[in-house]
Amino acid sequence: MTERTIWRDGEFVAWQDATVHVLAQSLQRGSLAFDYLSVHRTPRGVAAFRLRDHVERLVRTCQIVGLPLGYATEELMDACAATVRRNDGATSVKISALIPSIEVELVPQDPHVTVFIAAYDSDADIIAKNRGEFRRCTDLSLYIERDKTGRREDLVPPHAKVAANYTAAMMAKCKARAQGFDDIILLDERGFVTEAPTTNVFLVDGNGHLATPPAQKVLLGITRDSVLTLARAMGIACEERDISADELHNTRQMFLTGTSVGVWPVLRVNGQLVGDGRIGAMTAQLRDKYRAVVAGEEPDFEHWLYYV
Repeated sequence: MTERTIWRDGEFVAWQDATVHVLAQSLQRGSLAFDYLSVHRTPRGVAAFRLRDHVERLVRTCQIVGLPLGYATEELMDACAATVRRNDGATSVKISALIPSIEVELVPQDPHVTVFIAAYDSDADIIAKNRGEFRRCTDLSLYIERDKTGRREDLVPPHAKVAANYTAAMMAKCKARAQGFDDIILLDERGFVTEAPTTNVFLVDGNGHLATPPAQKVLLGITRDSVLTLARAMGIACEERDISADELHNTRQMFLTGTSVGVWPVLRVNGQLVGDGRIGAMTAQLRDKYRAVVAGEEPDFEHWLYYV
């Protein structure tokens, strides 16, 4: 991993040199904004999946939290492509925007935002290095989390992909792992489903419709949007609506979506089988369709691939 290079404000630096001070404002205040996207090998070459959408989401996050990002969307897209080309075999890209200024004040005196772009093989570089096992989800536990709707003005809305938004989710997932589960579903203050810590939630309801929590409650996942678009193109009825915890126990098909996992079937919830404990037909169809799209095998969705 250390032979890889990272883009930092227009130049490439060695992996181990892409650092900030421990007292950096974004580290101390949790204001780092980031985005994460996947890279795929296709018959036409290496492609980043929905690169513009990911970069535009980063720009929106910076606007939400007040980070004065000094780069245009096209500049960051070019930088991402250059970073992938510079790092052979990369399967993912992470863009981080942060204020490295060091001071005690809550509001940084030097508002310059530094951007880091890393392209790496997330499984091999990170998980293997840390001697962890990349666990595919087979069990989910339920946990009540505080309001994630962002209706209070002093809360960072869930649409912002900012470091501080992941603290409560991290704690909840650690609790689930300690209890023997792989991941966790988070509920709002009324007991309705929001999302998993880094993925969106889908289920097939009793009417055979694909259902997912409404947009105002969740991070607007690029994979979430992709699956909704693909489902509608396949003639599958989709609903964005409130989902109760009881529905998770009664559904016969359920899956998560995210950049790292694509369409991720869920086979157990709180130790109980989802349906007959096998991947459902609609889940399998959407998983296979998504895989074909990112592999460059679906001409109708070729525009989602940004060839580097």
